[in-house]
Amino acid sequence: MDKRWGVVRLVGIGWYIVACIILGTLGGHWIGQKLGGVGYEVLLTIVGLILGLIVAFIGVYRIVKSTFTNNNDKGNS
Repeated sequence: MDKRWGVVRLVGIGWYIVACIILGTLGGHWIGQKLGGVGYEVLLTIVGLILGLIVAFIGVYRIVKSTFTNNNDKGNS
């Protein structure tokens, strides 16, 4: 992979993090509204936020790992 594509992947990480957090939070909020009650809404919004953070962390780890592994393999050959 070209170095430019590695940079593009790393820049895309920010958007990936934002998308995971927003989608998790909004998804939890929406499910909480459908179940009814302010207690469910707050609880599921927080659960959605936490799940979004977990998904973002795992995804960023995989993207960074694959980006640097590909760059290191090219440097050794």
